[in-house]
Amino acid sequence: MNDRYFLFKVVMFSTNEEIKSPSHYRQSYFTLKVPYRRMKQEIQRITRLGGKILNITPYDLSSTLPWWIEIETREPNCLYYFGPFDELDEARSYESGYIEDLQQEGAQGIRVQLKQCHPSILTEER
Repeated sequence: MNDRYFLFKVVMFSTNEEIKSPSHYRQSYFTLKVPYRRMKQEIQRITRLGGKILNITPYDLSSTLPWWIEIETREPNCLYYFGPFDELDEARSYESGYIEDLQQEGAQGIRVQLKQCHPSILTEER
């Protein structure tokens, strides 16, 4: 089946539970690759979780491969893909932020690679 895909650029908001001040809201930006047949469900899920969709663009599999940040963690044993990015330098500029977020969440044994690819799964627990 030849399914069309779309990229959702999303921002999620969270707060520091210890300090209930508007200045302590934290924003996480990410991109999701969503098949057309699941767009409605993803929009509802993102909204339910308190996120905001910044934009939706068609994802063209025939274009030049985009850059992705692949991060593996030993604990939890997961594989993450962050992106896509048009340029290698753009991916590098975001790399440390994703690593910092995972470290703050307690991830250990972090290994990073920058790749040109089309990952089919953006987060995989192993």
